[in-house]
Amino acid sequence: MENTSRMEELMTSIRKTPLFRQLVPQEAGIGWPIPLRKAGKKMYVILPFFGLARPKDESRAALYPPFATLTVNWSNQMPVEYVNLRFRNPWPEGQWEGQVGTFPHSAVARLTVAQYQEKRRELLAMYDELMGLLAQGSAIAPEWRAHFGQLLRLLVEPGLEPYYRALGPKFFDHFLPVAKQVVTQ
Repeated sequence: MENTSRMEELMTSIRKTPLFRQLVPQEAGIGWPIPLRKAGKKMYVILPFFGLARPKDESRAALYPPFATLTVNWSNQMPVEYVNLRFRNPWPEGQWEGQVGTFPHSAVARLTVAQYQEKRRELLAMYDELMGLLAQGSAIAPEWRAHFGQLLRLLVEPGLEPYYRALGPKFFDHFLPVAKQVVTQ
C-alpha cells in the first residue's frame, strides 16, 4: 500500500468525527484544502464541503457549491472553526444554489481512475510540504511552485474554482493565478 500523506489522512479521518457526522451530509465532497497562516507561523487548513450527487445511471457526478467549511489546526488536527456558508457568505454575488459543474471535468476525464488517484495523492503530498514551508517561513522554489500550480490547475474542478477563490483568495491568487487578459487596440 502506498504512503498516505498527512493531508489525505486528515481528509479521510475528518469524515469519522462526530462534528462531521452531525453537520455534513455523508455524501458531501471535501474540496481542495486551503492553507491559512495566522499569528506568524501557526498553520491551519480550511476544508470546504460541497454538494455531490451521482445518479445511479450516470458516470458523471453533479457538483454543487460549497455549503460549509471546517478549519483545522494543522499541528494537532483539532477543528477550530465550522462555518455555514449559507449563514456567513464570503461571496454574495456568487451562485450558491443549483449545479455548478460535473466530475470528472474535462481536464481529468481522459485520465484513468488510477492516474487520477496518483495525481491526487501527489498533490496532497505536496500540500504536506507546503504546510511545512509556510510554517517555517521558508522560500518556495519556483520549480516546486510551478509543479504544485500545474497539479492544482489540473485537479481543481472548474465549476468550484470561483468558490475556492472566494474562500481562499490569497492562496489561489498565489498558486493558481488567473490569466490576465491582454487588451489590444
